[in-house]
Amino acid sequence: MKGDGDANGDGDGADYWVHIHEGDRYLGAGFLLTRGFVLTALHCLRSLPSDQALLRLELADGQSVSGRVCDAVEEADLALIAVRNAHAYAATLPQAPATDAPRADVRWNCRYVPPNEDAGTRLSGTVTHAPVDHRCLAGGVVPALQLRVEQALGSFAGYSGGPVETRTEDEAGPVVGILLEEKLNRLDPAQGSNVLFAATVRHAVERFPQFAVGHLRAVVTDPAPDPERPAAGSPPSGHASALSGVADLLTSLRQWEESGLITAAEAEKTRGRALKRLADGVRDGSGGSGS
Repeated sequence: MKGDGDANGDGDGADYWVHIHEGDRYLGAGFLLTRGFVLTALHCLRSLPSDQALLRLELADGQSVSGRVCDAVEEADLALIAVRNAHAYAATLPQAPATDAPRADVRWNCRYVPPNEDAGTRLSGTVTHAPVDHRCLAGGVVPALQLRVEQALGSFAGYSGGPVETRTEDEAGPVVGILLEEKLNRLDPAQGSNVLFAATVRHAVERFPQFAVGHLRAVVTDPAPDPERPAAGSPPSGHASALSGVADLLTSLRQWEESGLITAAEAEKTRGRALKRLADGVRDGSGGSGS
């Protein structure tokens, strides 16, 4: 389904959800946490042939960008996709995630609608419990929101990975959760329960080091490993591997700078350090034995 900025009925072009595809095959939902990272449910990506598979990310306004899975938390059923060339597209981002779970009885909605559903079929309802310790099907216990859904669709599988917002009667609020799964109907597991669980966005952000201040500070302070002391399990050092590592770092710096995770000054300083270290390694031969 090609979005037009109003695919979910908002009319304001403010949607930040993402259709995730591998080629033409639809996998599931996700949403932009920052310009450079998409959060999704890991089970949406189970059928990928490899972790390095190139994904097509279709945005609400019809733009298509590409990305690859960069991290996953198996037991929490969460995955993070790094957007390639994040600087090259116009992005709409959600309001800043809420620091606390919403109280019970607050209204919620999900802007995302799967491609095979009518564009008007948006999920909404009431938060019944928040937060709760929910043991997801992946095996882990995650802080979650328990949600009552007003729409009786029978199956909510296509909505996994979609964003949960609190809302007032007139406007949407901050993103507070990511839809994971439906509560099983104990009397008849084949029937839906119209109760969903969403991991809190705060928990999701905390599980990924890409958003940790300490991780970013370490990268900015010491941006490139010593080529003579490769990380355990890494291939032997050399010009090619050093170049690849610096290229990955530069891409990450650009994403972090554009998403506001680090300042422009920090990004520029770190770029200079990384390039100087690479040049020094090439010049004195420590960057590899091929010179």
